[in-house]
Amino acid sequence: MIVELNPRLKVLRPQGKAMFPYSNSLCIDDDICLMIDAGAGGRAYQDIQPEKVDLLLLSHNHFDHVNGISFFKNARILASEMEAPGYIDPDIYASYAGYELWEELMDSPRQTRFGSISAMPEDVPVSPGFHHIELSGHLHDGEIFDLGKYKLQSVFLPGHSHGHFGFFIEQKGILFSADIDLSPYGPWYGGLFSDIDQLVDSVNRIIELDPAILVTSHRRVFYKGEDDIAGSLKAYLAKAMEREQLIWEALQTPQTRSELLKRDYISHYRQQNEYTVFWTRMMILKHIESMNRRNMITCEGGIYRRA
Repeated sequence: MIVELNPRLKVLRPQGKAMFPYSNSLCIDDDICLMIDAGAGGRAYQDIQPEKVDLLLLSHNHFDHVNGISFFKNARILASEMEAPGYIDPDIYASYAGYELWEELMDSPRQTRFGSISAMPEDVPVSPGFHHIELSGHLHDGEIFDLGKYKLQSVFLPGHSHGHFGFFIEQKGILFSADIDLSPYGPWYGGLFSDIDQLVDSVNRIIELDPAILVTSHRRVFYKGEDDIAGSLKAYLAKAMEREQLIWEALQTPQTRSELLKRDYISHYRQQNEYTVFWTRMMILKHIESMNRRNMITCEGGIYRRA
């Protein structure tokens, strides 16, 4: 499905919902043909001749944003320098998910690979897991890509992952915010290097950029005037702060980390499995770390208390 912002700027959406293993892409058909992300599925890319894409920019290295790289056979591929090792080393790639903390957080060994419990649609060419991706270069904050008629700026927006980027076409006020996606469930920050404080700063940076059009990875296109983009971003962050408030309320009574992790503060997944439980506990852990840094809570002898 194509959402045409103008004849040269097109949002490519999967035929179904833009949920895992899919994500939206943005195509700029200019003198240099550029694509942002590769997770919209093979059916979505049929209509734009993916072999004509010269440059493919990856917002971050999560599977639902990179699984369709094989469609772009002639494209140079750029991604965050911080996440670059995870594109070529399977052990580093796995470490980004935080699975080294699995037994500590789950009280039992990991029994199954995520790919083994996730059947992929026909137009997703690979299964979840590590896939070697040879990068042609790295993204840098504020870098300008002169494509001909349009100029695209890379915008470093960490928090969801440690190398997460958005992309801004300033002359049109169009921002591709990737996985700062305005999900009604709030932001996701369940990776090893996710950081909720960085995420807050990244959302505030988007608000300061004041885009006229916001293109997200997993929801629709938002238009200033029709939509309250700034208000929606603030509401998105408020969901994370609601989670923090629940942890704060739980600490009316001192708790161990294990007790805090096992509370159901965050889980909104429609289908529950061991991975959704793990990601929930990782996000609770991120809140605990942030609250500790900000001196909201203390930990002595393994017991957390309000400061």
